[in-house]
Amino acid sequence: MGRFFNSRFFDSLTKATDVLILGFFFAICSIPVFTIGASATALYYTIHKVVYKGRGYDREFFRSFKENFKQATLSWLIFSLIFGILAGDIYITRNMLDPSSPFAAASIFFLVLFLLTMVWAIYHFSYIARFENGFKESFKVSFIFMILNLGWSMVIVLLCAAILVLMYYIPFLILFAPGLFACGLHPVLEKVFRKYMTPEDIAKEEDSY
Repeated sequence: MGRFFNSRFFDSLTKATDVLILGFFFAICSIPVFTIGASATALYYTIHKVVYKGRGYDREFFRSFKENFKQATLSWLIFSLIFGILAGDIYITRNMLDPSSPFAAASIFFLVLFLLTMVWAIYHFSYIARFENGFKESFKVSFIFMILNLGWSMVIVLLCAAILVLMYYIPFLILFAPGLFACGLHPVLEKVFRKYMTPEDIAKEEDSY
């Protein structure tokens, strides 16, 4: 029994260390800002391989970062443009319009669009990490996944809020934030992804571990 608990303890400690290291890799590789998309893709890929499938992460993060760099970076630039436009719309409607103006309430509409775009980006970069597809197809498929699984999409929004609240009350968790966020998203996203995978694809993937 003691050996069992020691094994479980050290396994949990190893996974916690992996999450911390992968979060560090994500933070370092995101410093140029335009590489955030490639870093997010590599983070989800490695969380899937390492934390959930038990595969050593030696070079896994950087291999995914390199292989998906072009597609993920172009995707991030597009999402950044959308985020910038919506953030500007929110600022204008909240701060530069008279509160009595009928257009002032539009800030809520733009905020909802901002959140939907954020969730779309999460689906998109996770999808790139898990599957090979063309640039346009990845945008289309990830958007369809988000719309067809609105319940899970709402769960993703709640997870984002929960991580922010945890970091507010327990500041040191910011060290684990990227990895914790990816770990929290993984079960949700995998439920969605596996719905659209054939039994052959699932079996083939399981055999690879």
